[in-house]
Amino acid sequence: MRHWDVTLPLARHVHQAIAIEIQETACQQGRINAAINQIDNVCFLAGTVEALLPELPSTPDVVLLDPPRKGCDRQVLTDLAKLRPPRIVYVSCQPATLARDLQLLCQEGGYQLAFVQPVDFFGQTAHVECATFLEC
Repeated sequence: MRHWDVTLPLARHVHQAIAIEIQETACQQGRINAAINQIDNVCFLAGTVEALLPELPSTPDVVLLDPPRKGCDRQVLTDLAKLRPPRIVYVSCQPATLARDLQLLCQEGGYQLAFVQPVDFFGQTAHVECATFLEC
């Protein structure tokens, strides 16, 4: 999934949205779609979350994580725990890595799991997406 697929609809409900995407072409597509949809409060940053998260100019109010199946890099979780955004929404397609990452955020980062919503997008398979909501 391209992150602008999620970021652009959310941007209509916030003051500013920042999308971090490893592929520059995905950022370019996001900028084009933002312009087409007259959304001007989105900043697209090309690079890894590991490199760009510590460089954010301020602490975000909400962080939306949507990592690959392998989950988040431990350094990302450590950096998030230091940043302490009030809310984290973590979307995962792999329950095992989600559990591992949530354990770190809750035990070391001081977050509390507020809500979990599993979604079965792939009926009659073992694959389940989960949206988890954390607060500090």
